[in-house]
Amino acid sequence: MEMGLYQQQSMNLVMTTELRQAIAILQVPSYELTSYLQEQALENPLIEISEPKGMFTTLKKSVRKKGISGSSADKQQSYDHLIIEQETLYDFLYKQSILFPLQEQDRKVFNFLLMSLNENGYLTVSAEETAARFSIKIETCEELIKLLQKLEPAGIGARSLRECLLIQLRCQKLENTLSYIIVDQHLELLAERKIKVLSALLHVQPQQIEEAADFLQTLDPRPGAAFSPADEQSYLYPDVSVTEENGRFHISINEQYTPDIKLNDSYASLLHDKNSTSKFIDESFQKFNWLKKALEQRKETLLKITAEIVRVQEKYFYTFNKTDLIPLTLKDVADEIGVHESTVSRAVKNKVLQTSKGAVELKSFFSAKILMQDGGSASATSAKSEIKKLVESEDKLKPLSDQVLASLLEQNSGMSISRRTVAKYREELKIPSSAKRKRYSS
Repeated sequence: MEMGLYQQQSMNLVMTTELRQAIAILQVPSYELTSYLQEQALENPLIEISEPKGMFTTLKKSVRKKGISGSSADKQQSYDHLIIEQETLYDFLYKQSILFPLQEQDRKVFNFLLMSLNENGYLTVSAEETAARFSIKIETCEELIKLLQKLEPAGIGARSLRECLLIQLRCQKLENTLSYIIVDQHLELLAERKIKVLSALLHVQPQQIEEAADFLQTLDPRPGAAFSPADEQSYLYPDVSVTEENGRFHISINEQYTPDIKLNDSYASLLHDKNSTSKFIDESFQKFNWLKKALEQRKETLLKITAEIVRVQEKYFYTFNKTDLIPLTLKDVADEIGVHESTVSRAVKNKVLQTSKGAVELKSFFSAKILMQDGGSASATSAKSEIKKLVESEDKLKPLSDQVLASLLEQNSGMSISRRTVAKYREELKIPSSAKRKRYSS
């Protein structure tokens, strides 16, 4: 072995800034794309953004502007009925507590406890922590916590699920009932649906345990959740639309939800000037062109992917029945449109497709293949739908095990699925196991 200098040619992928930007733009949905472009505009004076008109956030911003006069202000104020100021959990509880005869120090501690409630209404600080913070007795803190727990909705101020349920049961004067005993002493066993074990421990019939469990399900485990502000991202902003006309499907990008960029006229004139800022302006103009190209590429990729999905899943777009979905993988689409599988994965991530029957996520059209007895194939979505139907129609006194479900799928639908796959699909459907579904009374 000896050391020396050698020339060698090789090919490798270089992750340039432009490539990273194109990947970032491809994978963000419409509701995040505006924020991303606004960040780019802050760094580049040549970029001017036309904010999409379809975004609900745009409306809220325009309504909340202050000091606007004239006809335009009148038009904006006409939308005030759309913006509802929701009362917070703190406000609701504070109004109830005003009449409490508390001393000044106790009032401060009580307000601290109010502000220490999380969005579900649970207390996030202990009596010991509060006592140390305000240099008071732990017993005083416990008394104030009990006072807080008297407020509506029942269950507020609890420090655990058990305490939350017990507060609600005490409010209904059910301290000596079977439901109260189960929550107080055996909540874990109930959560695991160990009905027979509970029946033996409490010396009652399994049917009585189930009746108590059914009643407990009527209680609210998250009493403060009703006051949580609505998340803006709960609004769906479809990236692509599919419409059917005379038996033909038309695919388009939803421009009302997609921001666009243009060259800022105020700075465009500087492109032809040669001075100390020329280099910065030229670099900014190049970045503007890269960004615009990445946006066009995003649209083109989304249209190609959607077109292939519609072509393969054409029957679904007529019936909108999930059982009509054909097995489709990311690789199938990638091979058909001539891109890498990872590109398809990024493109469909968090993207929404608008149809005549509502909005659906693009990723929901991709499903694994399941072999059929006749040599054909079915989608995993179809299998999940069949599993759900079988569970809904089963005898609750004798629920179907995963192995029996697998056998029924093969007998009724011709789907060859293993017990482990059935268990996986069942868990994805949030269906408990047969042991936890079993009931002792109809």
